[in-house]
Amino acid sequence: MMAMHVERTEQPIRSTLLAMAAGAVAMTLMSAGLAHGQQPSVPQPPTIFVSGRGEVQVAPDRARVQVGMETQARTSQLAAQENNRKQASILAAVRKLGIADANIQTLNYSVSPVQRYDEKLRRVVIDGYQVTNIVQVETERLELAGPIIDAGLSNGANRVAGLDFIVKDRAKAQDQALTDAVTSARRQADVAARAAGGMIVELIELTINEFERPEPRGMVAMAMKAEAADAPAPIASGTNTISVSVGTRWRFAKSP
Repeated sequence: MMAMHVERTEQPIRSTLLAMAAGAVAMTLMSAGLAHGQQPSVPQPPTIFVSGRGEVQVAPDRARVQVGMETQARTSQLAAQENNRKQASILAAVRKLGIADANIQTLNYSVSPVQRYDEKLRRVVIDGYQVTNIVQVETERLELAGPIIDAGLSNGANRVAGLDFIVKDRAKAQDQALTDAVTSARRQADVAARAAGGMIVELIELTINEFERPEPRGMVAMAMKAEAADAPAPIASGTNTISVSVGTRWRFAKSP
């Protein structure tokens, strides 16, 4: 009888010990987690994201003209000889305008076969060769852009590959455009913050994206090709637009 009494009392004691051990393990794991920095997440302060843009109009100070020659002949040697003859004539005419050799550069020179598919032979045949040569001329005298094109087209050039009016030193204009862009972003952020019943506290993030608006020079050059034989090419340099955009993020706080 006594042995049966002791057996009944051991079971609840064993259960109590197991529960206490499990609780101790749970407390140990919780303490380890806190020790490793697993703190409850803290709400981030509200922010306002605003983009700004600045533009500055700058008068160009350099002209860059690209004229090309495309010649075709039965052999590559004949095509190259004809191309070289025309190039020499064009360069001589350009130099007469006062352009130094340092400002004349060959951008591209290529030789390629002229191919076609022959139905009778059922294969591709070569009818001849084409040589392409593009020369770039750069000058600080903007008024020479038209005469340079005329000199090229009048002496064998059959392609105007490009016409650009560029700004040699853009740093000052870029600085002003960037200042205007950030000022615009700050002004918009202030307006938004006041409308939301608060204020801007500090700048958190600033990204800068710079680009220059492209000019449609290619279309102008193609239009001048047909006119150059009878009259000087009409050229207007206009202005270049230096444009900078920024993205800003500001910390917002409610007004007291």
